[in-house]
Amino acid sequence: MYIGYDNTTEYDVIRRRLLIDGDGGGDERRLNALMKLFIKWCNSPEADNSTHQRMLSFLAQSEFAMMKSSFVYEMNTKQMDKYQCLQEEIDKNVALAHEEIEKCKKELEEARLVRKNRQQYDALAGVVLKHPDRRKTEGQINELDEELKDLQASELQLIEKLDSRKKQFHALLTSIHQLQSVLKEEEEQENQEGVVVDEVAMETSESNG
Repeated sequence: MYIGYDNTTEYDVIRRRLLIDGDGGGDERRLNALMKLFIKWCNSPEADNSTHQRMLSFLAQSEFAMMKSSFVYEMNTKQMDKYQCLQEEIDKNVALAHEEIEKCKKELEEARLVRKNRQQYDALAGVVLKHPDRRKTEGQINELDEELKDLQASELQLIEKLDSRKKQFHALLTSIHQLQSVLKEEEEQENQEGVVVDEVAMETSESNG
């Protein structure tokens, strides 16, 4: 039987379903085939259940493709948000690492200055000790000894502090590498899940076809 286009409710429903279908593998080919079947079915003088079932199958495939695209979009959006948080954390750790490097540089420069001063005091003490009038220089020698002890204690503290900074910086770099490894593993897992979703879509399409 012939069905007109002006007052056909089912035609309007099919047309709307076709318009909302998203991007996907074979969508354009499937829609073109569906349109041809629909025109053939509408112009058929007799009821054609086979063509009608094929059209319903095409519609089901299109709806599944739309659901798949929506799921993939939502999943990618969540993954992008997660990557953004990880990137911000990595940037923060890198900034902290740069600050620690600058602190270590300053502390190293201070340690070098202390060592230089100690060497100068050692040389001066040697000159004083060689002086024949020991009684006049004994007080100076004692003062120099005390200053040397203070400098040695300061140098030791700076060296210990520098070692602590180096350990903290190493731990920070290790944390950054671990975050990057997690990011890489999640990207690989995401790619594997995308392959599984595509395989499920192909199996569903073949079974419906």
